[in-house]
Amino acid sequence: MKFRVLILLSLFFINCSAQQVADTLQLHFLYGSVPAQGYKKTEPKLFGGIKGGHVNIELNGWVLDFNSGNCPILPENKKPTGGFHLNKAVYWDTSTSKWATISIPITADQLKKLDTIFALYPQQTPYDYAVFGMRCAAASYDVLSEIGLMKKLSDKENIAVNFYPKLLRKRMLKWAKKNNYPIVFHDGRPTRKWESDEGVF
Repeated sequence: MKFRVLILLSLFFINCSAQQVADTLQLHFLYGSVPAQGYKKTEPKLFGGIKGGHVNIELNGWVLDFNSGNCPILPENKKPTGGFHLNKAVYWDTSTSKWATISIPITADQLKKLDTIFALYPQQTPYDYAVFGMRCAAASYDVLSEIGLMKKLSDKENIAVNFYPKLLRKRMLKWAKKNNYPIVFHDGRPTRKWESDEGVF
């Protein structure tokens, strides 16, 4: 009987230690934008425009990005032309762009899973990048769901509800606020018209 109690207590403490915060990931959002009035000749058009932007995930100084150079219309999962990449920084100009970062605490189990994803996905992407397929928002959500932070969705469901970054950003900002996770905002340069977070808070 005492032996069984000791085993149960050991399992309880192991489970509790696994639930303790082991690290923090940063979820970065670049807001969509178009050239402001009077600046169309000097400001570039960007992919997606006001519904564009980007999402990526940072852990310990490494940024996991999902993107593609040629942006096919439909995915070629057997021969993907786009996928995950590891970088040492977000690709946008953090001093003049509009962005938001959510800091999310993760457990030891989640950290282990995320470390595995950071190691494996840039080597072999699980899906291709495509206009009508997985893009940065859906791919980022997929990573968050793989480590247990978000509900797991099918690819079709994920693509539909996270079709562009603002859809994911609105949910994640509300979720972060509910959980009291730190959020940092940065305003973009006035030469561009940026997306707003109207209706989020």
